[in-house]
Amino acid sequence: MAKTSVQCPKCGENIQIEEPEVITIVAPAAPLAVAVSLPPKNQNEAEARIEALRAAGVDVSNMFSIRGGNGKYEVGRVQNGQFIVIPENDPIFKAIRNSLTIPNRNLFRRWVMAQVFHMLIEKDHLGNIIGFTKALHNKGYKYQWDMVLDELRVQTRLFAKDPENYAERNRWFNKAVVVEMASDYIKLVKQTVKTLRIRHCKTIPYVRLDGKNIFVDDIPTKVYAPLEKLLKVIKSSRNPTMLLRATTNFFWCIKKTYIQFSIRQSKAFVDAYKGAGAFYTLKNLILFHGCVFSKMAPDASIAYLKYLVSDPNFEGYKLFGIMKEFLNDNDIDIAAKQAEWKQ
Repeated sequence: MAKTSVQCPKCGENIQIEEPEVITIVAPAAPLAVAVSLPPKNQNEAEARIEALRAAGVDVSNMFSIRGGNGKYEVGRVQNGQFIVIPENDPIFKAIRNSLTIPNRNLFRRWVMAQVFHMLIEKDHLGNIIGFTKALHNKGYKYQWDMVLDELRVQTRLFAKDPENYAERNRWFNKAVVVEMASDYIKLVKQTVKTLRIRHCKTIPYVRLDGKNIFVDDIPTKVYAPLEKLLKVIKSSRNPTMLLRATTNFFWCIKKTYIQFSIRQSKAFVDAYKGAGAFYTLKNLILFHGCVFSKMAPDASIAYLKYLVSDPNFEGYKLFGIMKEFLNDNDIDIAAKQAEWKQ
């Protein structure tokens, strides 16, 4: 594979990175029209259309750009052994030209950037920006499990059909994150039980946990043991399907045991959420909005982004900080971008 030499914008060191390919991102979103900006202006019109389709996840392996005798570029494909020109009034081309959107239920990652932008400038009732982390915690404790379960469902489908895409998403939400989330919850329940008022029924002590009465002597077997058993199942999961099933069962047990909106979300979840949000925001800005890292071309910027996250120990909050600098360096006005997308 070809190598790209890029200069780190921080230390100035030259880094040799394998040239990346643009990867189609697939997820189970509702049928939505997802914005995809057109490619750079140095491409001819036919190439721009093909690139827009490629970015939208359309198979373009059988499409070609050809220049006719009148000097105009056309998009065509081989059909039944013959080269067929795709007309300009083709529905999908019309969608690109008129609204810069492609109606495709398989697109999802663009909405990660929209969500990140929304949360970055989310305000309280007084009109003050509350910050991304608080905006995330304001979604409540249940949100972290709902979101992770949705992500794991997607990964079970990608695992066999799209290993590259699976690896990109599993980089952030994976078994290690779920193990930490589950472990944090067990610790939280144990700490909560210690604070509960001890009541008595015919001299036998009991506590009331989330509206349920439990004898103190039964707490280890009826509260802790089921959760710890399910945590072991999560740890022993050997593939995405097993992990999804184990996580689903653990969340079901959480809802039976103790769950409150105000419970603090797991640090592992917050870090993964920030990392994934920053990664796909940066990727979208580079691919579709003409943004780059300092002194880098778009291809080198994508290569540098992938280099940054190639270390499995690289923490998501650090990439989130890099994303904030990237927004400033590229003069991205979040409110203006949101207004632009609404047009």
